[in-house]
This record gives sequence, C-alpha cells and structure tokens, in this order.
Amino acid sequence: MKLQDAVICITGASSGIGWAAAKAFDRAGARLSLVARRKERLAELASELRDAIIIPADMSDASHAASMIEETVSHFGRIDILVNNAATIIVSRADETDPDDLHRAFAANLVGPLVAVNTALPHMRRQGYGHIINVGSPGFLIGVPCYTSYVCSKAAMSAWTRTIQAEWADTGIMVSEYFPGYIKTDSPPESKYAGVEQSLVIDPDANAVTRFFTRPKSADDVAGQLVKLARKPRLLKHSGVFVPLGAVLSLIPRIRLSIARDMAVSVRKRLGLSIFSTED
Repeated sequence: MKLQDAVICITGASSGIGWAAAKAFDRAGARLSLVARRKERLAELASELRDAIIIPADMSDASHAASMIEETVSHFGRIDILVNNAATIIVSRADETDPDDLHRAFAANLVGPLVAVNTALPHMRRQGYGHIINVGSPGFLIGVPCYTSYVCSKAAMSAWTRTIQAEWADTGIMVSEYFPGYIKTDSPPESKYAGVEQSLVIDPDANAVTRFFTRPKSADDVAGQLVKLARKPRLLKHSGVFVPLGAVLSLIPRIRLSIARDMAVSVRKRLGLSIFSTED
C-alpha cells in the first residue's frame, strides 16, 4: 500500500514505539491520528509532524477506544490503518498479582483494541480496504517473570488477532501481528516495587543463551519495520531473527525454563525479592 496521504491511527503515541512510529509514518507522507492518555505529549509530537490530530484517550476505556476511531474518520473522512500499540505493563510477582491489575491489563491490551477494530471495521469495509496492525508480544511463549498480567493479556491478544485473520481472510481487510521482542524505550512499567526499570529482566551475568534472547532493539528500529509492514502487509512479522528462533526454542521445555529462570533470578536480585511473598 502507498502511504502517501494514508490515514493511520496510532495508539500509545505519546512515547516509545508509538512516538517513533508516528515520526516514521509522517516521513512516509501519511496523515496521522495520535492517541494516548498524555495530551501534552501528543501535542508536542503533533507539532513536529506534517498532518496530525491528537486524541487524548485511555485504551482501557471501551468508550474511548470507540470514539477515537469516530473522531479520526470525522476529521479525515476515512481510516486506512489502525496500529494497536498502546499497552499496560504491570510488574508484580505472580503470587502478588491483584485481580484488578489483570482486569486493567486485559481492558487496555485486549478489550480496547477489540472495540477499536470493531468500530473501524464498517468504515474499512465501505472503503473496500483496511489494515489492522496489532503489536503483540512473544513474552507469553517464554513466560516472563513478574509480568503475569502483561503476558496473559498479550497471549489473549494473539489469540484474538489470529481469529480475526481467519474470519476476515479474502475480505480486503488485512490483519497483521507484529512481535517486537524486547525493545528499549523511555516507558517504564507500572510497579509497586521501587527501582523498576525497563531492563528489569536483563542480567549481563546470565548465560549466553539468555543474553542473546534479551538483547534490546530500539523504538526507531521497530518504527521502520512497522512502515514496511504497512506498505507490504503480512500475517506475522518479527523484529528480528531471534524472535522466531526464541518461539521455536520455547517449544523445548528445558530451554524455555532455563531462559525464564535466569530472568526470574535477575528480577529477584534487582528488586530484592524472595520467590514467595510468605518469605518476605
């Protein structure tokens, strides 16, 4: 697809992947609808772009997820591509994961995108074309320690993405899944623990296999790949060869556990945690 003057809605645009993607799509000539909770950050970003509107919204609120699509169509007259990038990440030991945190993660990482897609679908059908890009996570294949709500909700997102890929095959509505792996951005996760950084699970002293699969890429790397994916849609795209290789290795339980166990050790060491809360 040609991106010149294409209308693209990007969620989570106030930082990280969303911010970088907005700039990359702007360079490609797209018109942009920028969605995130932080209005001032969106305004700052939009001021640097050619043709962009800002829509302050919380993707965990279904009404916001629906209205952002309608506002986009009302302003531009159409919506060509929806990039579901926004995500809620909450760091918590599994035995301390609160049901409310699970509900918030599923609301933002699954329900919000689902509502946005279902709202965009009638507009895309009338156009005869549309492209959904769901930014997922391969973390559920490994089982990232202390990211229970995130990996569970992202696993559900993948299941939904693949379901609509099957249902909408040959309709002119493309649905893509993008697996970025570990990306180094300026967006720290939520946590009740002190000192949580995005590199929480990365241990420079871990074995070579674990270090290999936790090497970060930058948000700019991902942005460039999202532009390529928009130009040439495909069902599944990874940020690098290590992601599909990791997916294959995750099918070997001993290797999967070895990688995830090293991550768990790194997390406990950095946060000063024991394995179970009863030991604290």
